[in-house]
Amino acid sequence: MAHPDVQGEQRLTAKGRATRDRIVAAAARLIVTEGLSASNLERVRRAASVSGSQLAHYFGDKSALIRAVIRRQIGVVLDFHRQPQLRGLHSFDDFERWIDLNMRYLRRIGYSGTPTYHALAAQLSKSDDATRETLAAGYRDWIALLQRAIQRMRDDGTVVTDADPRRLATIIVSAHQGGGTLAFTYRAEWPHADAARFAVNYLRMFAADPAERIPRPPRRVRTRTGQRSAAS
Repeated sequence: MAHPDVQGEQRLTAKGRATRDRIVAAAARLIVTEGLSASNLERVRRAASVSGSQLAHYFGDKSALIRAVIRRQIGVVLDFHRQPQLRGLHSFDDFERWIDLNMRYLRRIGYSGTPTYHALAAQLSKSDDATRETLAAGYRDWIALLQRAIQRMRDDGTVVTDADPRRLATIIVSAHQGGGTLAFTYRAEWPHADAARFAVNYLRMFAADPAERIPRPPRRVRTRTGQRSAAS
């Protein structure tokens, strides 16, 4: 059964959905740029250019709005993984393409102002239980998507039978989110690129074909600015 928040969204008209989406997008930007405490409903209302009655119509309280922000962003993540270029992530070549598309996306959005799931999780994971559970549900959906992809690779003999699809999917998501956090902190793409490369090379360790187990190097050399200061 759908969550009551989702049921309400499904009943909206096209105009109502557009207004609601504008409110959610404004709230997401405020959360990642100014923090949760600064993202009060009045500031969201002004940022979204809506009236107080409109805001109250779509969201009963701030918690409902925050849950909508989280669901919106995990939807972005899942849609990214479902794009035709990735072909369902049925092969190692598809996962190589996944790395490339992740880096293109990072270059397009930059390091500030655009909501990402790891940025929202950093801001919201210590909030109330309902918010934390919404974040966890998003991660479960993401892991399940990758788990199904790796399960198909196991079923068709691309990876060995003793590979654990759920464990591998969890490692990939964890590497993606950790690399993204460091990339945003350093304002550099190399942490995300290296983390994604590590995750896919780890998946390759379970390839049925020995030739596919050979670790692939990064596509290009990146200047690791900040690496020395981080280690000191």
